[in-house]
Amino acid sequence: MKLHQLRYFQEVCRQHSITKAAEELHISQPAVSAAIRELEEEFGLKLFKRSHKKLILTTEGSYFSLEVEELLQRAKQIADDMNRLQKKNTSIRVGLPTMIEALETPMLALFHKEHPEIRLELHHGTSLSLRKALQDGRIDIAIVSGKDTASDTMVASAMRKIEIVYCVNRNHPHAQEKKLSLAQIAEYDLVEIENGQHFRETILERFHMERCTPRIQWSTTQLYTKLQLIRSGVAGGFLYRALADREPDLVPISLEPPLSYEIEMLWQKNAAENETIRTFLDFARKHDVIQGSDGTDKG
Repeated sequence: MKLHQLRYFQEVCRQHSITKAAEELHISQPAVSAAIRELEEEFGLKLFKRSHKKLILTTEGSYFSLEVEELLQRAKQIADDMNRLQKKNTSIRVGLPTMIEALETPMLALFHKEHPEIRLELHHGTSLSLRKALQDGRIDIAIVSGKDTASDTMVASAMRKIEIVYCVNRNHPHAQEKKLSLAQIAEYDLVEIENGQHFRETILERFHMERCTPRIQWSTTQLYTKLQLIRSGVAGGFLYRALADREPDLVPISLEPPLSYEIEMLWQKNAAENETIRTFLDFARKHDVIQGSDGTDKG
């Protein structure tokens, strides 16, 4: 008894005709007839009888029809489950905050170029919420702010230490400056990503240490909006140096004293058992995004 025989039998039941069943299945009539004959020979029972030029089920055929419906439904469910598992095994859920996503997009694009068979699902949130999502198994990789936050269940590897710069448009009064103190920056309007972002918290902490209050007149959840406001001259804003250097209309200015930011990659300790995630981690080591086969920090 084979699945294709059961499917052919089911269609003959629906059409009451081998000819019509063959047309519906887009196969030859002899193939359908052979499948029904093989089933009847296997069981030693007649499954159909002819009545008024139609095929109708025998008593035994009616019983078999009910069993076939359940078997085919179960087979479909198994096939759907296996397809879902196959998709899960060939995709990676990567969590990134808004600012870090903009910074790391080239790296993710390179991974896709080298491994087009693996699908990347990008998840967004704060560094704190993404760490929780990783711990709960809702994402596979987290690229977040911080340094050396490995735990009993997670591996942490430093990716880079980058400079935070103050950005303005080319007509801003400070556009010719190479360095600025936060006291000087506090005289002008700022646009920043909304509360809950570690990047913003880092900047506010520095303002607090310098005993000055920033004029954050604009808040947004979108990096694109922040960039547009800075370009227009409505406000200045803080960006990663590597991100600011990609924007020809912006002028990045270093802080005095300098301010830097740590970015790290996190994953579950047992993640390397998954071949797809292991491929991503091997790629990251190959391109010096992270170092060490054990996920140790770059230092």
